[in-house]
Amino acid sequence: MIAEFRGRRRPLWLLVAGNGTHRRHGLGPGRRLDLADGLLDLRLVHGGHRPRARLLTAALTGPAVHSSAQASVRLRGLRVDGIAPGTVVAYDGEVAEVGGALVLDKLPEALTVYRPLPATD
Repeated sequence: MIAEFRGRRRPLWLLVAGNGTHRRHGLGPGRRLDLADGLLDLRLVHGGHRPRARLLTAALTGPAVHSSAQASVRLRGLRVDGIAPGTVVAYDGEVAEVGGALVLDKLPEALTVYRPLPATD
């Protein structure tokens, strides 16, 4: 798909937004110590000239932190503009069509955690 980031149009193969900061950069996720830190862990795979070969090499040799074909950033939010109408996205196990803009954001300390109460005697 073609998407616009900060006014610049780019081909994009993959965008993954994770909840919380992962402790490992690169293509695969790592451990998350705080799910309420207010940050999204974003992994992007850029389209364009021969990224398949670079991604395969990076996957075989370790994390692709410095690959020109992918990026790993932590942000409070991201707006992706210029998405063609009918582009299919997946989120939380659901699939939907979008078009125009996609906004990803997160509020700090907004995660609600439910747990059983300790037994009282």
